[in-house]
Amino acid sequence: MPELELFCTIKADLGMNIIGDGPLGRRIDFPFEGVATSEHWEGERPVKGIDYVTVRGDGNMDLDIRAVIGEKREAVSYRGSGVSIANEDRSASPRELIVFSTGNDDLAWLNNEIGVALGHGAGGKLDLEVYIVKD
Repeated sequence: MPELELFCTIKADLGMNIIGDGPLGRRIDFPFEGVATSEHWEGERPVKGIDYVTVRGDGNMDLDIRAVIGEKREAVSYRGSGVSIANEDRSASPRELIVFSTGNDDLAWLNNEIGVALGHGAGGKLDLEVYIVKD
């Protein structure tokens, strides 16, 4: 049975750029910037990316994420997709499936893994826990 192993925790500030209503729903870009912590490195590493969101008719959001953890040779790029559940208190609960890409020798094992991120967003803040799916 597969298990989840915590890879990193991300804390970020969210911006918002409303693109407008389209055929699939309202498009909003959420640029984010913050830090990631992990047992796989010392201290904090910067995180920067954009979540391209489509707000569906049911109020929940389809997610399309592009981001980078770290800088230069330590950088780990990731792509994610998923859904964010809109809560009654105007917060959101993102649920993401993630794939990674890196040239970092210490983290190259990520190139063959998938991740799952679960979190909470409210008031311009995003908190995510990123897990690796282990079998």
